[in-house]
Amino acid sequence: MCKYVTQLEAPETKRNQAEEMLREKEKELKLKTRNLEEVNTALKVFLKRRDEDKTELEEKVLSNLKDLIAPYLEKLKKSGLDTRQKTYLRILQSNLNDIISPFSRTLSSKYLNLTPAEIQVANLVKHGRSIKEIAEMLNVSTRTIEFHRGNIRKKLSIKNKKANLRSHLLSIN
Repeated sequence: MCKYVTQLEAPETKRNQAEEMLREKEKELKLKTRNLEEVNTALKVFLKRRDEDKTELEEKVLSNLKDLIAPYLEKLKKSGLDTRQKTYLRILQSNLNDIISPFSRTLSSKYLNLTPAEIQVANLVKHGRSIKEIAEMLNVSTRTIEFHRGNIRKKLSIKNKKANLRSHLLSIN
């Protein structure tokens, strides 16, 4: 009879051992899940902070450009430059605007139907430039700038509304 009891206890013991191993593995899995959730949360916080830092850096660069470089470019533009120098200055201003403007990226991603010229005009409008100033900077007629402004208003769904284009563009950022 002892032999039969031992034979009956063996499968029972194996099952108990298997159940115990299963409980241990479940504990390990729960612990790993908790750790992964914590890492995921930390990564989300890190990514959010990185985006905030990036935005802050872009704003600082833009602000420094407007405060430290733009005034000298304007003075240079008003000084007695020959045609070639004026062309270089316009190219420099245009390229600086293209390089540092996070606004252009925001506009182009939010409103993919704007052309590059419209994005450039919108950026200058946002920065308070008049139609005449924009036309001079881009070396086009004021009528061309008016045309672009009209297209921008239409594409932003503010055409025939009493919305100020500059205020609307400022609210996008």
